[in-house]
Amino acid sequence: VQNIGWTAWTQSPDFAGTVGQSLRMEAIEIRLTGELAEHYTIRYSAHVQDFGWQPPVSDGQTSGTTGLAKRLEALTVELVPNGS
Repeated sequence: VQNIGWTAWTQSPDFAGTVGQSLRMEAIEIRLTGELAEHYTIRYSAHVQDFGWQPPVSDGQTSGTTGLAKRLEALTVELVPNGS
């Protein structure tokens, strides 16, 4: 998050980032927990200001940029069954 850095992990349905502060998100990491993590992989890709779509990453890897002051503009998220 702009001017803050990485925040603590959150769980659905909580918000990630900030609310009402007009600070941009610059990168994201998503991971599954519990039984879902045993059966699925979470794959995601961020669209970054001036760079476009980033290559897909999965299971807690970083998508976006750090230290470049570029905002996340869009995000795709896919739940993929393990072994597929």
